[in-house]
Amino acid sequence: MAKISSDITESFVEETSELLEQSKKDVINLKNTQNDEMTLQNLLRNLHTIKGNARMLGFLTIEKLSHALEDIYKSVKDGQVKNSDRLVKLVFAVAEKIQDCVKSIRKKGSDENDIEIYLQYCDKLAAGELIDIDLLLSEINKKGKDSLEDDDEEDGGNISDIQSIRIKISRVNEIITAFDTMITREFHLKHQLDELQKYEERTGNHELSKIRKQFESDIYALETSIFSVQEQVFDLRMLPISIVLKPLENTIALESMNLGKKVNCVIPSSDIAVDKVILEELSDILMHLIRNALDHGIESPEERKKAGKSEEGTITISCVRETKHIELKISDDGRGLDYDKIRNKALSLYPERGDEIRNMADRELSQFLFQSGFSTKEKVTQLSGRGVGLDVVWANVEKIKGRIKIESEAGKGTSFILSFPLSLSSLQGLFVYSNQDKYLIPSQHIVDIIYRKKSEYITLQNQSYLKLSDQLIPCFSLSSLFSDQKGVVYQDADSILIAEYMEQRIGIIVDQVQQYVSLVVKPLPAAFKNFSILQGIVFDEHYDIVPILHVPDILKKFKSLRGYDIKKYEAATKKRTIRILAVDDSETTRTIERSILESADFSVDSAVDGIDALEKAKAKQYDLVMTDKDMPRMTGLVLLDNLRRMEQYANVPVVVVSADQSPKTLEEFKALGANAIISKADFERSRLIGTIKGLLGE
Repeated sequence: MAKISSDITESFVEETSELLEQSKKDVINLKNTQNDEMTLQNLLRNLHTIKGNARMLGFLTIEKLSHALEDIYKSVKDGQVKNSDRLVKLVFAVAEKIQDCVKSIRKKGSDENDIEIYLQYCDKLAAGELIDIDLLLSEINKKGKDSLEDDDEEDGGNISDIQSIRIKISRVNEIITAFDTMITREFHLKHQLDELQKYEERTGNHELSKIRKQFESDIYALETSIFSVQEQVFDLRMLPISIVLKPLENTIALESMNLGKKVNCVIPSSDIAVDKVILEELSDILMHLIRNALDHGIESPEERKKAGKSEEGTITISCVRETKHIELKISDDGRGLDYDKIRNKALSLYPERGDEIRNMADRELSQFLFQSGFSTKEKVTQLSGRGVGLDVVWANVEKIKGRIKIESEAGKGTSFILSFPLSLSSLQGLFVYSNQDKYLIPSQHIVDIIYRKKSEYITLQNQSYLKLSDQLIPCFSLSSLFSDQKGVVYQDADSILIAEYMEQRIGIIVDQVQQYVSLVVKPLPAAFKNFSILQGIVFDEHYDIVPILHVPDILKKFKSLRGYDIKKYEAATKKRTIRILAVDDSETTRTIERSILESADFSVDSAVDGIDALEKAKAKQYDLVMTDKDMPRMTGLVLLDNLRRMEQYANVPVVVVSADQSPKTLEEFKALGANAIISKADFERSRLIGTIKGLLGE
C-alpha cells in the first residue's frame, strides 16, 4: 500500500482513541442495562468503524482485535453470550491493547504487536465457552512487566506529571507587544551590523572581521529564537472556534420561532483554534449571516411545502482548516438569491452605472448585497430589511483580513463562504517589485499568479485584457497608481497577480514577484494614515521597511482607470467538473476517500451519514454517490432506496464501499440499484478510480 500521509494517520489515531473511550462506556452501560438495543448497535458500529479504517490503512493488528470484539458482541446480540463481569474485563483488556497499538503508531508508524493470547480468549468467549479471565490478566501483567524495561519512552499518566497555569489574555497581548518592540530593536542591530561590515571593507581590518562574523552569527541565532518563542506566545491567544459556533444553535431556534418558521440547525463539532481577536469579530459576522439566512433565505413552512420541500428548513455551519487559513461556510436550503431583483435594485440606486450593471454576470451582482443601505426586502421585519447587516459583515471581514463570497442557486439555497487566517499576529503575502519599489501584497485576495507575453494581451479601447479560463480579465500596471501611466502594459512586465474583490477580478502587473512570506505586521507611521491603499508595514530580509498594499482600495482605484467594460462570457471549451458525494460516518474514511478522489481531479463533497447525504443531494446535483453501509441515523441501504426514489438520482451511479460482504447484504444493495460494491478488505486506489471512471464513461 502507498505511504499514508501524516494527516490521515493522525486522524485515524485520534478517532480510534475517541471510539475506544466511547466503546468502554457502552460496555459498562450494556452490563448495567443488559437489553439496551441502541447502546449495543452504537458499540457494534464503533467497533466496525475501527476495524474498517484499520483495514484500509493497513493496521492489521488493530483490525484483528476490533474484529474479535465485534464478533463477541454479535454473539451478545444473538443471545449466545451474556453481559458478565468476565466479558467486561476481557473487553477492557483488549481495548487497552488496541490503545497500546495506537501509541505504537504514534511512535513508530506501525501497530505490530503480539496479540495471540487476546485473540484466543476472544474466540472462546464468542463461541460461548467459559474462560478464566484472571489467568488472562495474570499473563498480560507478566508480559507487561517483562517489556517495561524496554519501553522507557512510554507516556506517563500520573497526575503529578501534569502541570498548567492560567494567564489572562491581556497579559498575552502585552507579551506580544513586547516582542514587536524586541523585533524592531533587532532590526536596528542588523542595520548597525551592515554599517560595521561597510567599515570593515573600507579599512580591511581582519580582526574586526572576526568580531563582526561572530556578532552576525549571534544575531541570526537570536532572531530564530525570538520568532520561535513569539509563535508559541501567539498560540496562547488561540481559543476553540466552538465558543462562537455552539451558541448559534439557541439563537437560530429562538429567531426562527419569532419568524414563524421551522428551522433545523446543523453545526458539526470542531476543535479548531483561532485567534481570540478574530473570534470577537467573527461572532458579529455569524450573527448577521444567520439572521440574513433566517429572514431572506429560509421560506415559510407554507412556501416550502408549495415548492415541494420539507416544511423544516436547514441552516448548516461547517468549518475546515486549510494550512494557516480557516474556511467557514454558512448555508441554508432556502429560496436562493433573486438576481433579477438585485439587478433592478442596483439600477435604481446607481443609475449612472446602468450599462455596467446590466452587463454584470449573476455572480458579480452579489457585491451589491454588501453595500450600505442595499436591501431587496420589501417588508421591514424585526430582523432585516432596514438596509443594515451585510455591509457590517463586509467591514468586519476586512478587519480580520478575510474574504467572503456567495454561492447560490434558485430554489436550492445560498452559502456564504468565509476565509480568514488563524491569527492576526502575522500576515502572509507576496513581495513584489514595481519601478524598483518593493511592496507586500496580502495573499488573501490573490487567487493566481500567471506569466504572459505582450502579444497575449487583448486591447479594447486602450485597455489591456487577458483571456483566463472563462473570463476577460482587465490588467493594470501597479506603477500606474504612483505615476501618470494609465494601465499601459510594459513589454517586459509579464508577472501578473490575479486579484479578486467583491466577485470582481483584475490582473495586477508587476516587474517581479519575489517570494511568499509570513511576517509580523507593524502599524503605519502617523504620516501615512491617510493613504488608504496602504494598510501597514513589514521589514524585509534586508531590514528595509516595505509598505503593505490594501487590495480592496487598489481594485477600486484601478476600476476608475478602466477605459472599457465587457460582459464576461462562457468559454467555448469548458472542462466538465465531475462531482462526487462520499458518505461515511468515519472521519478517517472520508479523509482517505476524499484524498484519493481529489487526486484524480474529481470534485468531492462528504456527508457523515444518510440523512446528511440526502440533504446535500437535494441541494446539489452529483454525478456519483459513494456510500458505506452501517451509519447512524440512516444506513447506506436506506439512503440508496431514497436516492432511487428521487427523479434526479434515478440513474446516478452509486458505489458501495463496505466491510460487510455477506451474500444477504450484496443482494439487498443490488436489488436497490447499486452499480458497484467494493470491499474495504480489498480497498485499492486504482480499483476505486477505475470503477468510478467506468461508471461515468470517462
